[in-house]
Amino acid sequence: MNEKKYNELMQIYFLNEITEKEKIELENYLLENNWAKKQFEEMKKLQRTLSENRPAPLSDKVLDESRQLLLRKLKEEVSKKSRIVQMADSLINFFSLNYKYAVSGASMMAIGFLIGYLFFAPGNLQTPLKLKNQNQFDLDKIREGGVDISNIRFNDQFGESGKIEFSFNAVKPVTYEGNLKDELTLKLLAMALVSSENPGVRLRSLNTIASQTIKNIKPDIKVKSSMITAVKTDPNAAVRKEALNVLMKYPYDDQIRDAFLFVLQKDKNSGMRVSAINALADLKQQGNSIDDEIKNVLNKQAETAEDNFIRLRAASLLQEVR
Repeated sequence: MNEKKYNELMQIYFLNEITEKEKIELENYLLENNWAKKQFEEMKKLQRTLSENRPAPLSDKVLDESRQLLLRKLKEEVSKKSRIVQMADSLINFFSLNYKYAVSGASMMAIGFLIGYLFFAPGNLQTPLKLKNQNQFDLDKIREGGVDISNIRFNDQFGESGKIEFSFNAVKPVTYEGNLKDELTLKLLAMALVSSENPGVRLRSLNTIASQTIKNIKPDIKVKSSMITAVKTDPNAAVRKEALNVLMKYPYDDQIRDAFLFVLQKDKNSGMRVSAINALADLKQQGNSIDDEIKNVLNKQAETAEDNFIRLRAASLLQEVR
């Protein structure tokens, strides 16, 4: 058994997700490898120490009193605000959007600009397009060309002259064929990753980008940003996991560090949290420093993480860097 396989079995052992067959395989390996057995016993001892020293849960009475006190304090703070401050807060809350939706909206707008540019190319049509008679605009031919006409509306009331002005949206699908190494191809894939509602499309886009990613090669800024957005906000765990794997190939920086820490602290999937803390552990092996930001999060995880393995792994990492 190689070290990677041993680490995987040890992780699921402390998460109580190991099968009987895997447990036997792990025990046999420990009998054959004294170093692994010593490390395993140290982890068990650390787990036992953490379990014995966990703070006792607060009683319902104490929790209720704390909630009531918090509510009173909040009401007092709200009552102190002036009307102007309250109006400002209301406006801020009204215009504050979920980060994913904001990115998706910006991406869709970018696609719209691209399609609009290709369809209404400068020099051919003016913006807004104004046509005076039927001879300038053959609706049947345009629809036969794949243009979707929608949102037809009147710009003014019917006049006595019998003339009327319409406005409508004309959208034409664009087909683009490019090499996987082309910058535009990668950007379109990244755009699909954050804007498509179909998880299959997002995952396929991600897998395609991953297949073209070479370790430690600086990526395109927009592609990297899409990866970070996917890791933090995509509702599909498979998409988040693959995006995390791609980020691990990129040259390490503060943005990637923050993405790892975000997953470790906030992702609800235990497998994602394990992958994130393993990614942080790999940083030390790759020669990257464990800064104070990472240490603070590891300290918190060692004390409060629900998963036994996360607590043990965080405590072990802290011991290694001290």
